[in-house]
Amino acid sequence: MKVHCLQGRTASGFVTFGGVWEKGEVPAASFQLTAPDGKTLPLQSKPMAFWPDGSIKWSAHTTDAALLKEGAELLPTPKEQPDSGIQIIKGPDACTLDTGVLRLTVPLGENLHCDFLVQDISVSGRKAAHKVYPVFLLERRNETEDVLETRVQKFHGVVQKAVLEEAGPLQATVAFYGENTHGECCSMPFVIRLSVWKVSAEMRFVHTFLFDGVEQRDFLKGMGIRFETELSGAVYTRHVQYLQEDKVFHECPQNLDSRFPHLGPKVCQAQLNGEISAANASEDMKQASQDIPIWRQYHLVQDSNRHYAIFKATHTACCRIRAQEGARAPGVMALTGENGGVMAGIRDFWQKYPGGLAANALDQENAQLSLWFYSPLQEAYDFRHYDTKSHPMTCYEGFEDLRPSAYGIGVTSECRVQFTDSLPSEQQLRQFADRLQKPPVVVADPAYYHEKRAFGYWGLPHPETKAGEQLETALDRAFSFYQREVEARHWYGLFDYGDVMHTYDPMRHCWKYDVGGYAWQNTELVPTYWLWLYFLHTGREDVFSLAEAMSRHASEVDTYHFGPLKGLGSRHNVRHWGCSCKEPRIGMAGHHRFLFYLTGDARLGEVMEDVKDADVSMSQNPHSMEKRPDGVIVPSARSGPDWSSYVSNWMTHYERTLDEAYRRKIETGIRDIAATPYGFASGPDYYYDPETGHLIYHGEIENTPNQHLQICMGGPQIWLETADLLEDDTLKTLLTRLGKFYYLPAEEKTRRTHGQIVNRPFSWPMFATAVSAFSAANTHDAELAKKTWAVLMESVPQNAGTDAFAPHSYVNGFAADGPYQEIPGISTNWVSQWCLNTLMCLEFIPDAMPQDGFIELKSPVSSKK
Repeated sequence: MKVHCLQGRTASGFVTFGGVWEKGEVPAASFQLTAPDGKTLPLQSKPMAFWPDGSIKWSAHTTDAALLKEGAELLPTPKEQPDSGIQIIKGPDACTLDTGVLRLTVPLGENLHCDFLVQDISVSGRKAAHKVYPVFLLERRNETEDVLETRVQKFHGVVQKAVLEEAGPLQATVAFYGENTHGECCSMPFVIRLSVWKVSAEMRFVHTFLFDGVEQRDFLKGMGIRFETELSGAVYTRHVQYLQEDKVFHECPQNLDSRFPHLGPKVCQAQLNGEISAANASEDMKQASQDIPIWRQYHLVQDSNRHYAIFKATHTACCRIRAQEGARAPGVMALTGENGGVMAGIRDFWQKYPGGLAANALDQENAQLSLWFYSPLQEAYDFRHYDTKSHPMTCYEGFEDLRPSAYGIGVTSECRVQFTDSLPSEQQLRQFADRLQKPPVVVADPAYYHEKRAFGYWGLPHPETKAGEQLETALDRAFSFYQREVEARHWYGLFDYGDVMHTYDPMRHCWKYDVGGYAWQNTELVPTYWLWLYFLHTGREDVFSLAEAMSRHASEVDTYHFGPLKGLGSRHNVRHWGCSCKEPRIGMAGHHRFLFYLTGDARLGEVMEDVKDADVSMSQNPHSMEKRPDGVIVPSARSGPDWSSYVSNWMTHYERTLDEAYRRKIETGIRDIAATPYGFASGPDYYYDPETGHLIYHGEIENTPNQHLQICMGGPQIWLETADLLEDDTLKTLLTRLGKFYYLPAEEKTRRTHGQIVNRPFSWPMFATAVSAFSAANTHDAELAKKTWAVLMESVPQNAGTDAFAPHSYVNGFAADGPYQEIPGISTNWVSQWCLNTLMCLEFIPDAMPQDGFIELKSPVSSKK
């Protein structure tokens, strides 16, 4: 497997990437990474998924990205990698990690009750920090008609369990599980992962906040990680730096700008240059420092995606003054004393506003550096719903009952810290920011992923034909349009970044952000699959970045991680957790597998564990119940998107663990559907037994609205990959039959089903193009292949104009930044499915594309770099 650093990402720092292999190709997780000159590169490997015979399907590998500038080849080998590098010294309830540069102590074990994540950090023998711990603030509200009472409560972070997840020669990772608590008040759970690397002074934290409060009462006021860092020297030898767009904000907490005794500008410049120490300070400097104000607190807050401000204060009891402002902060600060200090930053800082970077107690030996994923200087975050009733008929919401629960949702943030032995330069700060904001990504070429059928079936480009060239232009325009919309419509914020909107409103020239089920997409019709398969198709970094943000958002905010709804998610709505429909398709593992297997992200692995038993949660959901003819109320499931989502969860859990119980559930459902009269065309609604996985057929449901939902929520993609994993042709046979059946005239459907299917709507024929293409390829049906391309292309003018995906411009009189672009009839449902089905048709029936092309495409719009 030949790999390379993805262009557009930083090629420095340690990186973890995924390898994909055919069945039987790799019997054990022993690998070698070789540079083009034959040199063996450092590598740490582990398995992530298996084929049923125990051979490796996906593997994870950690290496130094700086060594991959010319690419490298990953090969299975019987040789063991030398086990040297990070030293791990375990104690009864803690362990010490020593990277060769960085040495630190972390708690370890079960039933802990400690208040720190890390303590006693030293760098090359120098004491760098005393303690690292989570910080959390909650605003409690009690509102009546006449009075609004609010109080901010400081919570205390308690680590209850710490697990050494990875202990290799290049990387060590510790997972901390705990709660932010305040007396008898609700406790807010957290999961925090710390990673360190061989001969590195850098630490990476991945912080997950989980909401278990009451929306009407509990408002998020502050959340982050704090370092008590050791600063040496007098206050006037200490430095605070914030990286800005075009410069560095740089001050000393005590500025030696004294009127009497007069020190002059040369002293101030020498101070900023880091040239003044306690050893060479003059008597005038020491005398002046007795009466110069000390700015003990600094705080940069990004209060929107287009504005930040830097504040400072002398004391907590005094006012904050505004120091500087700007548009988009890179999210990096440094705090140093005479003998060095720390650079720190938050990834996606302005995109996931309102974050903050703060320094406190700058006159103390243990100064505080706080990385706020939610800044306490901002208004507290409100988890409440947008209305007191549901609007199912007028606004496309779920049911009459209102269930807008945020209980169990999460959000994940990432920060990095690097210890330094001197005052960092602007170049060092920018290099750190580049590695933080655009960390390395290591991948193979699209052709390799295609050869291995990574994530199932999708096609490579066919630029040699006019039709293939037109499709590439259309696919590029579709992606580019959404990439621009994220910026134009400001789809940013801690709980929003990564999602896109559902339906456009051409009358108001905006998306239907405030109209019930037409607002946030929440993975509806799997835009995740579209973006990730488009990345595999192109290998483009800009596609990877948009897909990465969507996966991170969907896996946390759109998914319930504990409680009665665990494993489910909320259907599209004005609030991500607002819709009364709680369904497995929203949180299913299929959305998250791409980023997990391509990067080895441990948090995503945890999320996929959260959803593996979503069928049990769904079977306790009142909206999934049906009454049998005997009057007994039992759980129900649709073959898609319910059962298909369960299969996604079970398949993922099975390939990661080879737990036969989950394979049996999949095979049970396959047999049940195969036993119906018409396969996937039957039902599509069933009674469901969550203990056995049985789908209990109870006849044909003529008035169902679910036939097209069966195939537009990832069903075909899930079933085909599952069929390959289990080497079970039954699923492929069922899909082949469905592909033949879907486009038949209604009279023919009635004839073939002996009058059992007469009026059932097989709506949205474009959604079925991947299935019909698969069927056409399997049965060598040239007419069906031709019909499939016609259906796919004829659907374009109905939704996006005859010039496929080419946006129109309009001038918004209230916009300060000029005209927006729009496609008036667009919806993300339609775009996601059109692009996804096109990518699969390129795999199954590329030779059936018309030689003269499809439609006229003008004015190419591209975001390709």
